[in-house]
Amino acid sequence: MNPDTLDRITATITEFRRLSGIGRSRIYEMLDAAEIESVHIGSRRLILIDSYRRLIEHLRQAATIRAQQ
Repeated sequence: MNPDTLDRITATITEFRRLSGIGRSRIYEMLDAAEIESVHIGSRRLILIDSYRRLIEHLRQAATIRAQQ
């Protein structure tokens, strides 16, 4: 992973697909379900990396709770 990637706050759909390993269709499903956030700047749609980090943390916490039950 490129060190510059860690400091990024947004990524295009294509960059986010490479970064996350999630397919394009699933990314759009996640956007439609408000699981991750994006902004439009001109005609570009940029994924907010922080929203992805929050999703991962939420999933991690949910898995921990399930494991404790």
